Amino acid sequence: MTQLKLILQPLRQGLPASGPCDLHVLVRVQAPERPADLNRKHTPLHLAVVLDRSGSMSGQPLQEACRCASAIAERLVAGDQVAIIAYDNRVRVLRPCQPVGDLAELQRQIHALTAGGNTNLHGGWAAGVEALRQAHRPDVISRVLLLSDGAANNGITDPETLGSAAQAAALEGISTSTYGLGRDFEEGLMTAMAKQGTGRSYYGDLAEDLLDPFMEEFDLLSNLVARKLTVVFDTPDGWTLTQLNGYAQAEPGQWRLPDLASQAETWALFRLQGTCTAKVGELMDLGRIKITWQDLEGQATHSAAATFLLPALPEAEALALLLDPQVANRISELSVGELQALAHQAAELDDWNLVRTYLDEMKALAADHPWSKVVVDELSSLLEHREFRSLKKEFLYQSMATSDRLTDCDEDLFMPSSSSYTRRKPRRGKPMPPEDPEPPKAAE
Repeated sequence: MTQLKLILQPLRQGLPASGPCDLHVLVRVQAPERPADLNRKHTPLHLAVVLDRSGSMSGQPLQEACRCASAIAERLVAGDQVAIIAYDNRVRVLRPCQPVGDLAELQRQIHALTAGGNTNLHGGWAAGVEALRQAHRPDVISRVLLLSDGAANNGITDPETLGSAAQAAALEGISTSTYGLGRDFEEGLMTAMAKQGTGRSYYGDLAEDLLDPFMEEFDLLSNLVARKLTVVFDTPDGWTLTQLNGYAQAEPGQWRLPDLASQAETWALFRLQGTCTAKVGELMDLGRIKITWQDLEGQATHSAAATFLLPALPEAEALALLLDPQVANRISELSVGELQALAHQAAELDDWNLVRTYLDEMKALAADHPWSKVVVDELSSLLEHREFRSLKKEFLYQSMATSDRLTDCDEDLFMPSSSSYTRRKPRRGKPMPPEDPEPPKAAE
């Protein structure tokens, strides 16, 4: 059984014994190191690679997307299975979910794809889900990898309906990750499907850029140790609890965290507001925190729990306590992420003056946070070079990556990450040639 480590880390190691209290606590959940035993049991992967073959994918984009699908197939091992779906306004199941078998024949099928008509994104995705459903078992990892370079314009196109469908599939054990390609795909739709489908969302400006995130996803799935990870926070009566990452709330006081991979940490930041009822020198019980998760066999549910206790101190002494630097960094990161989401909304409305205001606020918050500063500088550069459509996507993808990213267990913001799935990126997509259209007038 994989045992996870639960760490409670408050911003300050105490609270004032009188008057209102405003506290932050970082809940950290860590996975053990990757097992050294090379003969350890492999959890089978069932992947449905769903490729957009609409007319806009004609030529090199489709060729590169097929190369990505082919590379995924090459990395599958005994016990893994793959389905290949291609869609434009029609949906083609190139192969059901089954072992790779003859790799050369599979690759021939993939590379024989040609571009067609409109984009029935839902139809392609649903075919991928159905292919996985036919072969799904509790002890396998089933995930749809959905690629599109445009807007859903055929079949079901409503973003809310598509997001709800991804959520329903996730409840069956079939998650969804999305890969957006280029400048024109609907980033709001693609990120919503991934978030509600408990998968990941990526994008690349060119099809060849997607090979790296495809491999990152493969590494993540191959190293998972815990799924359906939740955190339950039971606070004292009269206290208000706010979850700051924006994780989906399964039930009152219960949130779903990202699946966890070897040598990685997932985290959740909480804010508690209330009045201390303990006397000076006593410990204040601020609630019980419990995490639950499923092992990769898909059957047993495991748990770990801790009580959140802080000493009650005289007010002046409590306020003089040093801030925990890691918790302060997480607060700063999430604040920058919130501003990125707001900047995306402003960019959608072509209100570039408001975008500049949000960027100035980001710069102030990121001044003492080395990694956030790198990201904000990159966003500012995009605005300076008037790459407006790329900037909109960066705002949204960076904000999401900020709030739900896996980290190294002992993350050092000055050092490279230890694995592809904990890697920090200054940009989610790669630079593109200058944009042709005239910039919005509001940007002047």
